[in-house]
Amino acid sequence: MGISVPTLLRLEAGEPSVSLGVLATALWLIGRDQALATLATPKEDRGALELDVRQAEDLGRARVRATTRAKMKKAAMRQTQPEGEAGP
Repeated sequence: MGISVPTLLRLEAGEPSVSLGVLATALWLIGRDQALATLATPKEDRGALELDVRQAEDLGRARVRATTRAKMKKAAMRQTQPEGEAGP
């Protein structure tokens, strides 16, 4: 494969520091290079899916906070307006 023994040991141990090229070569050598297609499939990437869910939840919470602040500001403005004066 043209790699060092320590790199081979890291590959066998599944360490993420091994380059994708080394992994692809190893898979090709053992006839499992079709497995590379599943590595790039978003539906198979659990970490990315979990990150997307967390970001969506954070965005939802931020929108709720922004809406609540806007409603509270509007209510406060109504309370400070003199009677009979039209608001925005």
